Amino acid sequence: MTDDLKAKIAELENQVHELEKDLIHDSLTGLKTRAFFEEETNTYLATISKAVEGGPRKNWFGFRNLSILFFDIDHFKKINDTYGHDVGDMVLKKVANKINKNVREGDTVARWGGEEMVASLLGANEEDAKDKAERIRKKIEQLEFEGKPDLKVTISIGIAKNFENSTAKDLLKNADLALYEAKRSGRNKVVAFSQLK
Repeated sequence: MTDDLKAKIAELENQVHELEKDLIHDSLTGLKTRAFFEEETNTYLATISKAVEGGPRKNWFGFRNLSILFFDIDHFKKINDTYGHDVGDMVLKKVANKINKNVREGDTVARWGGEEMVASLLGANEEDAKDKAERIRKKIEQLEFEGKPDLKVTISIGIAKNFENSTAKDLLKNADLALYEAKRSGRNKVVAFSQLK
């Protein structure tokens, strides 16, 4: 094989690797994509379901719980309208980075769309998820943005925990309903699906 051919093969392999990365990572925030998140969540739920059916000895590393956090940046349109889309992008990146750095290794954070993000917390029950969400909410509230001392950002968070035979769609719908309540009732707060009447 000639050096020229080797170089072309290496270049093609690099392009394929970049394409694979693009398929599972959001280009702006670097978080996982929505499609990847849904697929991974369904895989976790199927594994948990099999472990529960198999009894305690087959329990998958003791994980019977999966909680979803659904994040929305409060008044994001106003941020874009006031400061411009470049600042809006900076806010998205900084919030995404702060969320990603404040979950455990093995948890997954994805950009859902627009200013919405989601996280899966494997092994976390609702109380664990609420504690984690509250810590993240407080850290976002403390973010500072270079050159914009008056810019304050908050997030609302909805939480849902898995139930028997639940799917990713079920969990995300329940977390989204909880998120809606967090926004409806004043924003900058955490609401769990179990709190809804």
